[in-house]
Amino acid sequence: MRHASRLLAVCASLALLLVACAGSPGAASPAATAAANARDASAMDRRLQGAWRLVDYRPYVAPDPMFQALLASQVGVMIVRLDHGQLSADSPTFHVTRPYRVVTAAGPLFTVESPDVGGAVFTTSGTLSEDGRSISFQGDTEPWRGAGSLARVE
Repeated sequence: MRHASRLLAVCASLALLLVACAGSPGAASPAATAAANARDASAMDRRLQGAWRLVDYRPYVAPDPMFQALLASQVGVMIVRLDHGQLSADSPTFHVTRPYRVVTAAGPLFTVESPDVGGAVFTTSGTLSEDGRSISFQGDTEPWRGAGSLARVE
């Protein structure tokens, strides 16, 4: 079950992945930069709201065969829902709910952090497609480093 819990944490965090971005160029002060970053993160969070299907996930380091089979069983069936700071990931075999927050955003790029119940924080970097219907993500935190994609559930 430990692998299952980690898998859900990763998938959930992955539903939200990408490259950390710097503050707005030309900001007059640190306070103005912080305010602009907060606005950008809030705007991205609004765009991410809703249900997303896990389309694929490729760990950078191959897991053992049993864990790989467990991971493969989530692809195509796991639904990740983002709802104003609450993330849930559901599949026929797993369910997890935890908080998340968009920490950086610039254009289509964003970074999300999601703590697990033990206090570990998973960071995911992502790119939202131009039409808002898919996310390419990268899990940035060990042991869940890998890349994948999500598609908006219509």
